[in-house]
Amino acid sequence: MAWMSWTWPTAVFIMLIFAAIAVLTIMDLRSAPVTRKGFLPIPTDRGDRFYIAMLGLLVINLTWWGVTDATPLIGLTLSLIWLGVTMRWG
Repeated sequence: MAWMSWTWPTAVFIMLIFAAIAVLTIMDLRSAPVTRKGFLPIPTDRGDRFYIAMLGLLVINLTWWGVTDATPLIGLTLSLIWLGVTMRWG
């Protein structure tokens, strides 16, 4: 990791994203994704909701870091809540 200024939190974040994609792949191989309509304005399956949730995580974290000087853990907590709500009811 010397070729880039990696920090441990960044490396862990990237590893968690790859782990989540691996879990989604295994889930798709075991049972086909079911398209359903939740609070999002379009019908989505697991992968769609995960992608939308990841975009939301990015926006929430970047907005939190840009707008406030408070601890990033609050932004992370808000992001994880968004992830849970989107995956469950999205």
